[in-house]
Amino acid sequence: MHHIVYSSQVVGELSESLLREMLLKFREKNHQADITGILLYCDGQVLQVLEGERTAVEQLYGRIERDRRHRDVVKLADGPVSWREFPEWSMAFAVASPAAFAALSGYCDPNNPWLPRNQAGLLIRELIREFIQQARLTV
Repeated sequence: MHHIVYSSQVVGELSESLLREMLLKFREKNHQADITGILLYCDGQVLQVLEGERTAVEQLYGRIERDRRHRDVVKLADGPVSWREFPEWSMAFAVASPAAFAALSGYCDPNNPWLPRNQAGLLIRELIREFIQQARLTV
């Protein structure tokens, strides 16, 4: 099992309703590739966890990096994991308030000195799991 956590900025205007429509397609593709995870969205910013077999996760992340709808794609964590943090969702979706997203993104910053390099992925996944328990979540 492998995971990649990244952040990015959406290029152009993207309404929440359009994003929800796109999620239907993304969920089907992720289901077919046995990828699970969550996408957090706030005012054009994305924070996403991808989980699955290494090759499938790396291929999807590569497509995201090349996707013209994203810019400033930053990988926050990349490596093996012992379990799926989000096994029940091919792609869960939550909209975060600007304050909540800023706080979560600040904790997930790979340059943050409190974030040990060898545990960054696990800590980020735990932070996101705690966040979604309090967020409005679309399964």
